[in-house]
Amino acid sequence: MTQRRGTEQATVNAILKFLALHHIPAWHMRTGATKIGGRFIRFGAVGMSDIIGVLPYKGVVGQIWIPGRFLAIEVKSAASTLTAAQQGFLSQVNWAGGKAFMARDVATVAKELGLS
Repeated sequence: MTQRRGTEQATVNAILKFLALHHIPAWHMRTGATKIGGRFIRFGAVGMSDIIGVLPYKGVVGQIWIPGRFLAIEVKSAASTLTAAQQGFLSQVNWAGGKAFMARDVATVAKELGLS
């Protein structure tokens, strides 16, 4: 498992604080793999976003009451790019009606969520 750069981790923390200030439940997802006692253990799904949460939303879509919307944010540093698996995860979330995007800073999150 590769070590995250300090700036990317700081951005994850800043985004989580921003979401908490707006009463949006969100969690930092740790994904990867390791060997424990000679066994290969994978945790999290390949391509899963750094931050997942639930956007507060109350309303009716068609005839279905929707209490909230799945949120996925892939955090990247200025030099990083999305992997195919990460892009695929974001696309699946958006296709299913969630809100998923890549962010390099809090300002992007605010803009994507209409909070700026």
